[in-house]
Amino acid sequence: MSKEEFQVPQNVKMSFDAEKVFGPKESVDEIMQLHQEGEYADILSSTDNTEKLINNLIKNKEAFVEISKLVDSSAERKVMLPMPKAMTVDSLGSMKLSADAATAAPNSTPGGAYVINPNTLYTDSIAAKGDQRWYAFQLTAEKKLTVYMAPVADISVDNDLYLYKFDQISSSITVAAESKNKAGMYELLSYVASAGIYFISVNSYACDAANSFQIMARISDTWDEAEGDDSMAMAKEMPVNSEIIGTLDNSIDQDCRLWLVKETGTYQLELRVPADTLKYQVQILSSSQNLITSMEQNARVFFPNVAPGGYYIKIVSADGQVDPAVKYDFSMILIPPDIIDTSKYTGMLSQSGKQLVEFLQPGAVAGLERNALTVDRKEFNPQFIDFSTGRPSMPGYQCGGLGEVNTQFDNKNLGVGTYTSDLINVNNAMICIAKNALYFWQLRKKFYHDYPAGYGQPDHTYPGGTDQYGTPYYTGVWRREGYLPIQFIFDVDQMKVVDMYNPNFFYGTADYTEVKGNGTHTFTLK
Repeated sequence: MSKEEFQVPQNVKMSFDAEKVFGPKESVDEIMQLHQEGEYADILSSTDNTEKLINNLIKNKEAFVEISKLVDSSAERKVMLPMPKAMTVDSLGSMKLSADAATAAPNSTPGGAYVINPNTLYTDSIAAKGDQRWYAFQLTAEKKLTVYMAPVADISVDNDLYLYKFDQISSSITVAAESKNKAGMYELLSYVASAGIYFISVNSYACDAANSFQIMARISDTWDEAEGDDSMAMAKEMPVNSEIIGTLDNSIDQDCRLWLVKETGTYQLELRVPADTLKYQVQILSSSQNLITSMEQNARVFFPNVAPGGYYIKIVSADGQVDPAVKYDFSMILIPPDIIDTSKYTGMLSQSGKQLVEFLQPGAVAGLERNALTVDRKEFNPQFIDFSTGRPSMPGYQCGGLGEVNTQFDNKNLGVGTYTSDLINVNNAMICIAKNALYFWQLRKKFYHDYPAGYGQPDHTYPGGTDQYGTPYYTGVWRREGYLPIQFIFDVDQMKVVDMYNPNFFYGTADYTEVKGNGTHTFTLK
């Protein structure tokens, strides 16, 4: 029987007095005292560990790292898949719940669910295939839930994990999220939960004997808009030439996607994390949930000849350290089939995520003898660059850049992002260096007999006519130019140059008389 055919409770009608169980009281002691006095007294009396259940929250003193030995039948090899390492946070405790595994557990039905505290690691056991263990807790405000279940390191044990939302009007529960990993693996799911009552169910899909497990419902105050995406069973497809911009909001948070490969191809994967103190990584798993490989942050990795099929992608913290304020950017790009040398290829998605920006060096494709910069395979020709700019605050001054026969783009400091200046704002921008471009600065100014102080004789002089008094005047042009690398700003949507980042007279590059502009500009990398 497949897991899809395995029956689990979906919409369960139940006799559960939520107000009586949870009421306005929030402490473990108060809730458990209420249980002892009411109809749920059997929950406590059925276990020989009542005092520990109520009072003894034991700090987890050893790193909880469960190693599942998974056999990849296609490769005939074993793969070590570590459990999350950050289960030893001081604020987390552990508590044993169940009685002897051979005794029917009172929490084997939703109506007998144990009340648990969020952010606490519990130990329980399950006896046979088809058994269930139920837990309940209450949220007083909207939170992101991360529910975690760790089995014993035994590939004959396969326990699945479900989260239910309780409807107080109909007294029923409905599945909100699920995790159905293969035998021997931990289960993890997430859900953005409004205030209310929630149930967790651990269902035994397969086991040969009684086995224990650990379980925890962790809450987060902040989360990204893609949550909940912690479960591989609920992973959304990640299209080619797309990206995920997200956060990890707690130490066991993981973001999952389904990668569907329709035909053999080469892919470029990159995880960018703007924080050296963090150690995020990408894990790639087969459709049978075996770990294939992993890659670290801030590395661009090519995967050649990826075979058709389904793969899972997980973004995790390698050491359990996270920063919910730091956004990561994970991109997946399908390399065009004409690329014959990926070492001479750079691909990135634009700031908007809608365009594919590519930089090709000679040899990247057959017959290419110069650098090429393209957006969705439409090329920017550097020889056609003809840009100049001025400022109302500095009349007569102008600077610009021109492409020439030998002008070529360089991939040094190539990037996409947003650009702001005192004249223009570009939300979908790109910055790129053009080598051997012609940079010029010039001043066009009216004069009579004497030249402006410090400028000397004009490079060009034109008759200007006479003024209102009949006095003749001239227009002088003082110009300096040279071939050098210029950083240009491109509007990706319009496919054109809109500014010069450096050098640029108006952003503080002084001319030979030490006159310089006072414009402001900032390029913010994606």
